[in-house]
Amino acid sequence: QKLQQIKNTVDLAKREGDDIPDLGHFVFSGAPGTGKTTVARVMANILFKLDLIGRNNVIETSGLELTGQHIGQTKKKVEEELDKA
Repeated sequence: QKLQQIKNTVDLAKREGDDIPDLGHFVFSGAPGTGKTTVARVMANILFKLDLIGRNNVIETSGLELTGQHIGQTKKKVEEELDKA
């Protein structure tokens, strides 16, 4: 129901020539082996089929990959990963 509501909002914005609302980013957290990656891939597929995103892809990362060694590096690493998405 929520996805259909988002789809309707995007379709209306397209029809009226308004800016398309940003979907943002999704974070799936939990213990290893709980299906986070699978759920993320299914979610990407659904959003793609609803024409809410332009590519059917998932960017996988972990906290260790986002943490910088020096002050200020973490923000840059996070921004780089978000740009990939």
